[in-house]
Order: sequence, then C-alpha cells, then structure tokens
Amino acid sequence: MSDRLQRVLAGVAAGVVVAAAIHLFTRSEGGFVSDLIQGYEYSSYDSRMKARAAFSEEGSIDDVIIIDIDLSSVEAMGNYYDWPHSYHGQLVDVVSSGNPKALMFDIIFDPKVTDSYDIVSALSSNQKTTDAELQQVTDQFLISQDPNRLVESTYNSSVIHHTLVLENSDTTNFLYPMEELPGGYTATNHTIKVPESVYLQLPSAERIGNLHFDLLNASRGMGTPNFPSDGDGIIRRSPTAIRFEGTNQVFPSITMSAVMDILGIPEDGFNYDFDNLTLELIDTTGTVVRSIPIDEKGRMYVNYYGLFKTFTYIPYVYCFDPEMLDPTYWEDKVAIVGSSLAGLGDLKSTAVQKTFAGPEIHANVIHSILQDEFVQPVSDSKHLLFLILVSVLVGIISGLPNKPFWGFAVVIVSGLSWVLFATNQFLAHGIMWDVVRPISAMTLAQLSVFSFHFLVMEKDKRFLKDTFGTYISPDLIDQMVDSKEEPKLGGSEEVHTAFFTDIESFSAFSEEMSAKKLVELLNLYLTDMTTILLDNKGTLDKYIGDAIVAFFGAPMPVKNHEYCACKTALDMQAQLKVLREQWISEGDRWSEKVHKMQNRIGIHTGLMVTGNMGSNQRMNYTMMGDTVNLAARLESSCKQYGIYTQISQDTYAAVKDDILCREVDRMVVMGRKEPITTYELIAIHGEEDENAVSFVQTYHEALELYRSQEWDKAKEIFEGLDKKEDMFPGRKTNPSRVYMDRCDAYKKNPPSKDWDGVTVLTKK
Repeated sequence: MSDRLQRVLAGVAAGVVVAAAIHLFTRSEGGFVSDLIQGYEYSSYDSRMKARAAFSEEGSIDDVIIIDIDLSSVEAMGNYYDWPHSYHGQLVDVVSSGNPKALMFDIIFDPKVTDSYDIVSALSSNQKTTDAELQQVTDQFLISQDPNRLVESTYNSSVIHHTLVLENSDTTNFLYPMEELPGGYTATNHTIKVPESVYLQLPSAERIGNLHFDLLNASRGMGTPNFPSDGDGIIRRSPTAIRFEGTNQVFPSITMSAVMDILGIPEDGFNYDFDNLTLELIDTTGTVVRSIPIDEKGRMYVNYYGLFKTFTYIPYVYCFDPEMLDPTYWEDKVAIVGSSLAGLGDLKSTAVQKTFAGPEIHANVIHSILQDEFVQPVSDSKHLLFLILVSVLVGIISGLPNKPFWGFAVVIVSGLSWVLFATNQFLAHGIMWDVVRPISAMTLAQLSVFSFHFLVMEKDKRFLKDTFGTYISPDLIDQMVDSKEEPKLGGSEEVHTAFFTDIESFSAFSEEMSAKKLVELLNLYLTDMTTILLDNKGTLDKYIGDAIVAFFGAPMPVKNHEYCACKTALDMQAQLKVLREQWISEGDRWSEKVHKMQNRIGIHTGLMVTGNMGSNQRMNYTMMGDTVNLAARLESSCKQYGIYTQISQDTYAAVKDDILCREVDRMVVMGRKEPITTYELIAIHGEEDENAVSFVQTYHEALELYRSQEWDKAKEIFEGLDKKEDMFPGRKTNPSRVYMDRCDAYKKNPPSKDWDGVTVLTKK
C-alpha cells in the first residue's frame, strides 16, 4: 500500500471518528466542553446577525410601531412614575380608534394609590360648588386622573394585549410558588391548549407576579414578555409560550397573544412538533398559516432586522393626543407601548447590539411572524451528516500531499470556505449552520492525518534527521526518505567537492574582545553561514574555531555539487557584507576590525572518502583525502593574492559555463608536487557587474602577456587593472599588483626560455 493511500485512509477514519466525537461531546447540556463550544457558536451566530443588521436603516420598518416613553414624553407629561393610569387609558382610546391590528403593552401595571382622586371625587359628589371655574377644574381632574379609565378602555378595545408576569419563586423575599392562579384573575381566553407531552417541554414559571387583576380580566389578550438570555447574557431566543406550574396552564408570549388575534389562531391552534422542531399555527379553518422553527424548549430565534431603532419609534406624547397624530395613522399597524429610556430599566443585550430596547425585541418577533420570515437552525441530525462529510473530505485532501504541512493550508481554505458558506446561507436564506463545530472537526481531522504521518510514517525520516540533521540539508534528508535509501555508513570513495572557509585575521579579533562578545559574534556569523551552506545542499563537517569545514555530494548524491559549492561561497560573501553593514549600524558595540571583517574560502573537487569515522563510542560523519587538504590550502593561499574565494581547476571545469571567474595562478601548494591552476569566483553569469566581463577579459590578456614573458606590456595592463580593483579597507593586495611585482622581478631576473609560469608557494 502506497504512503499516499495510507494517509487517505487515515483521513477517512479520522474524519468519521472526529465528527462523531464532536457531535457527541459538544451537544450534551451542562458539560464544560459543550458550554465552551456553544459559546463560540453563539459568537459566530452573533457576527452573522450583526453583518445582516448592518444594512438596516433607522425607521425603515413602519408596520410595527414602538410607542416610546422617551425623554420628550417625560419632559412634557412629568415623571413617568407619577403618570396616572388614565393617561394609558386615553392612549388606548386614541390608538384603538385608528383600527390597528394590535396594541401591546410592554409595561407591568400595578394598582395605583388613588387617595387624591378619591378625596376630590367624594368632595365633588357631596358638595356642589357655585364657582364654575373651580367646578371645571375639578371635573377635568377627575377625568384625567380616573384610575378606572385604563381598565374600561382596555375592556372596550378588541386589540389590547397586556403583559403577564410569569416568574420563579424567591423565598428570600417571601415570594413562594403558587398552586393556583391569583383569586382575582380568571385567565379567560388567555391560555392555549397543548398536550401534556408538549407543555412539559416548555419553559415554566412558579408564580404570577401581576397585581392589577381587573386589568388582566379586561384585556383581550395576555402574554408573557419574558426574554431569558443565554449563558453569556445575550438575548437570542424568544419563548412562544410558558407553562404556569401551579395549574399547568400554558400562556402564550405577548407577541403570540397578538398573533393569535391577527392570524385568527384559536386556543388549540398551536401544534408543537419537537421531533422536527417546528411550531405550526393553525387557524379556525384548520389551515397551517405559519410554520415556525423552534428549539427543544419551544423557543424561536429572534430574527433581528437591524440595529436599535430599525423599527419606527413615535414619542408617547404624540400618540396620546389625537391632535398631534391623527388616529388614522394606526390603520392595520401593530403598536407596542414601551420605553427606550435607560432609567426605566428595559434595555437588553442582544445578538446585534449590547444596548437594545426591550419593546423592539418584541417588534422583531412579531414582524418576523407576520412576514413569515424566520431564523432556521439546522437540525442536529443534519449537522452530524455534514460534520462527517466535511471532516472526511478534509481528512482525504490532507492525506494527498506528500508533505503533511500542506494539510494546514487545506484546513485554512476549508475553514474559510465554510465560514463563507454559512454566512451566505444566513444572509440569503436565514439558515443557521454551525461554524465552530465543523471547523473544529476539520482541524482535528487534519491534525489526525498529520499525527499519523509524523508518528507512524516518518519514523525513518526522524531517524535520519536525528543522525544527520545537524550537518546536512533538510532537502537531502527528504531525498533519502523519498528514495528509500539510507546513507552508506563506514566510508566510501567518490568524487565530491570540499569546502573550507575561515575568517581573515581572526586572532586579532580574539585579542581585543571579551570571550562573551567573541562567542556572540561567532554565533551570529556561523549561524548565517551555516544556513546558507545547508540551503545549498551542503554537508557540514565541523567547526574549527571560526572555520567552517564542509563538503558537497555526500551522504546523498547532489547534482552539480561543484556549482552548489560555488554558489554557497558567493552567497556567503554577500551575506557577510550584510552583516558588516549591520555591525556598522550598531555603532560602538563592535570594533573597527569587526566592521571590516572578511573571510576566505577554498573549494576543490576530487576523490575523497566520506563516512562515519571515529571510535565505537563516538563517531562523526566526515571526509578525508588529498582533495580535502588541497581545498584547505586554497583557502589559506587566498591571502597571498588578496582574494577571498579560490577554486581549483577541477571545480572550475564544471562551473565555467555558469559562473564568471578569473584565473589566479598556476601554483604548487605546500604539501603537493603537482601544479594546479586556480581561479577566483566573481559572480554567477547574469548577476555580474556590467564592467566585470570586460575586466576579466583584459586581465586574462595581461596574464597571457605575462606568461609570454612580455613584462613591460603585461605590467602596463596590470597597472591599469589595479586602478579598477576594489581595494576596500583591510585589503592589502590584489592579483593585478601581485603580477605587477612579478613583472618587475622577472624583468630583472628573467626565467628560462622553457618557463611554465608555475609559482611554488613556500607558505600556507
């Protein structure tokens, strides 16, 4: 079985297991993981709802109106808590006369103390005044302060729906559970009929907190205003009905109470289907007029149409007075009386805004029902199916690349794609998909494939990295793994390229620097140089103080290892220039010698022995042979010519078509008898300075004149070239000067006629 097929099968298995585990462990109520994941899902849901709400305009919805007890109304009519109930009675009369679909009060009314009214009423009835003006003021007071007007106006209107307070007990404050409805409240036509199996799943309450029973009995409809928040304090759902535990009577929400009137839903017209999580509203003809998505407690998600004041707000004081707002304005509208004032305590935290008026939440709910537009949560079973599908798909795709890290890109792309899909589904259709669970499943599926690849399939690669990772290129290790070959241990002789580099005049650095700073400097230098070496498929043999010993072509074959070695040298010289600029920019931190640091490099290609060498207790993968020694001599002899990178004729033969070089000399280095031609690396073809090619050509012409023993002509050209040599600080000589001096010397003491131009070096 191929590696890829193994990874793909692992991805399929991981996808199924991960999807099932996430579904199982993140949907059980009360668990830490469930609460954590659900919290993130809520945040994701809120972001989508806010994105849609951002397109709303203030006051753009005017079929549901908020009659707002706002600052202007309080300033005009006095402190709200001092308003007599007759004000609200007058509002009921004015608005009802305009034939609205419904008038809902998001206000809790308790009986008011009417001592002043009772006294004036008693005095007026027992003693008639002869003062007409006083009688007029008295009559006006009795009308405006009539405590029964709200009850009478409510009774006479067929569109009024008041708030029913359903709450839980609070024994600390002596508020105990009720076994029956309060004696003064009959609840006639205010409840709905559902089977026991249904009402036991609905939210419940232990008490009815209203005290104004006359108003309750007079109201066309009664409903709960409850908006229980989720665990993070945000209101996202609205109950459709709540059960009173004392009698098991079920009261609709205040919005549902109004909907029953508007859509003609009888008390037995609520069909809760908890298997499919829908609530069907059935009218008196048996027709399903609405199918509302609900959760397992019969709650519907609030379909927020916009930010605060997307619905039209009209100050209470305007609606109270028919001369300020014509009652015909209310024709076929739904009106909700409430307040946006912070001081009246009806500001909520919602999915779209942290501060949101309670009445407008009701407005969103009833508008959603009337428009037949709902947030539609996807069922758990459908979520599970898609969870398995996407996690298996990601697992398969993550297993296809040979390099497992591509799986992270797969997860990122898949996650972003899912977010875009879920967002589009919500914005376009109101469908609410999970986001966090699928992305978690995708991530865990990918990590499972990655772990399988790493722990099971990359054991050999880890072994090779442990054995060779500190001194050979990661690319070579990958090559070993792909070819299923391990390096030959114990030593083998083949043609490779040896590489030596050393810092010029390093002893001068060590004399003037503290050990700590010297180590810091070396670490900076060696880190950058070693990185370049490994990036170019080199193998690090060892560090000898400031020197780097390396080779190319082992332990795994490297195509064009001569070129890789030369490119490494050029890259190192370029990076050293960058380091010098960095050290100069740091001011006095480093000495002048550090600012001028140079290194020398020697490269030679030939037969060498490479392998693990040492003792049974400790071995090192290294190289040995004459090729190694010659590379070291080329590095050290650079200083005699004032150059910094010198390669042998064997290396040059392999790279001459790719790299610009100039011949340095025909020399016999110490420790050898045979002469060798050496070259200075200039640049990779195509990257050289525009004058470099002509400079090298002229240099070689002068070199031919020198070897023809035409000393004057050769010296003249070398003198011209010397002026073009880059004599940066610290460089003491250059090849042109070396040959100028030789021309003078040979002119005085000419060599023999058969002179071969070879120079014998007498020092390293």
